[in-house]
Amino acid sequence: MTPRGVIPARRMDQATNTDASALSPLVDEVRASERFAAFARAFPIRARVSEPALPILLAALHRELGRALLVALPEDADARDAAEGASWFLGAEIVAYLPGRGVAPDSGLEPPPHLVGERFRALGVLERGGLVCVSATALAEGIPPVGERPRPVAVAVGDEPGMDELAAHLALAGYERVDRVEERGQFAVRGGIVDVFPTTGRDPLRIELFGDEIEQIRAFSPFTQRALHTLEHAEIQPAAERRADVAEPTLAPDAWETPAAAPQRPLVPVVDRSPDVVWQPDDVRRVWEEEGLTPVPLDGAAELDPFPYGQAHQFEVHRPAFAARGIAEAENELAGFIRSGNRVVVAFAHRGDALRQAALLKKVSGRIINEVRGINRVTYDVSSKPPATIEWE
Repeated sequence: MTPRGVIPARRMDQATNTDASALSPLVDEVRASERFAAFARAFPIRARVSEPALPILLAALHRELGRALLVALPEDADARDAAEGASWFLGAEIVAYLPGRGVAPDSGLEPPPHLVGERFRALGVLERGGLVCVSATALAEGIPPVGERPRPVAVAVGDEPGMDELAAHLALAGYERVDRVEERGQFAVRGGIVDVFPTTGRDPLRIELFGDEIEQIRAFSPFTQRALHTLEHAEIQPAAERRADVAEPTLAPDAWETPAAAPQRPLVPVVDRSPDVVWQPDDVRRVWEEEGLTPVPLDGAAELDPFPYGQAHQFEVHRPAFAARGIAEAENELAGFIRSGNRVVVAFAHRGDALRQAALLKKVSGRIINEVRGINRVTYDVSSKPPATIEWE
């Protein structure tokens, strides 16, 4: 909670920057604190950071440094959660999660298309100066050399790739041609339409061409085939680690023959530098040791840990010590936070959830105004994209 007028009121569903997060002002508040400023000046340095504070600290550090930030964490789940949390503060376009391949390089199996797409997307975000969270396994695993990797397929309304060229680019990127698109990594061609299910997409895309020109791009449901919304452009991440024209063809052996081991093709490090930040470095090193992976140098990285080891910088926070099935059950606890002088921001994954909870909060807004000294207004700001937020000022 802050006094009225300290933070200007704004309509969060009408942001001029579509990539900005509704929670972005909280990052600026962290950066304005003297504690964070001292940490940023001494970066890279060891620090004690409570787990709940990690996402907003990473977001503030990325914005303060103004450059790409690579964060190593022990497990894939740790990296995924940290990336998701940081994206709430920075926006999903400049934050990415770099997962492991999911299969061992010597297994003869190809990684699933959705993991390939996420890995390539993360490398693109890092190249553009974004924030990327990577697990210890993914950081130590190899990837084909740049010259053998497929490139993302960019499409936009008004482009003139032509039907055949567009299909050829998708095939080179590892997409499987099918009669009907149902899973990520597939595409289909019929008439003047190309359906493709991007490896990082929530829904497949229908690209309609008039001659060689892309006339319309629409997301659609793979179950009902109904259009969901239109897009002006899209970037389709690869579905295979190697381009189809350099990958080794795989032939099914006869039943009486023993299949020969696939030749090992050269791999290079997934990134060509050490991480900038390491979360729980002892656990990261333990993962490399247990999985028999070659350790990645951590020299020059800021080591963050939730446990005290004599670190000069500390960022300690606590999770809310209550559980509730809805805002209505949490009225007393949230009101207690406000009475203690805190600003309360309630975040939801979807806008509809925030709207329903806002309706419930209207029932208690009168009590807050009447019973809490210094509070004369309750505002409900609902974002048009996650995370939706409600602020009490």
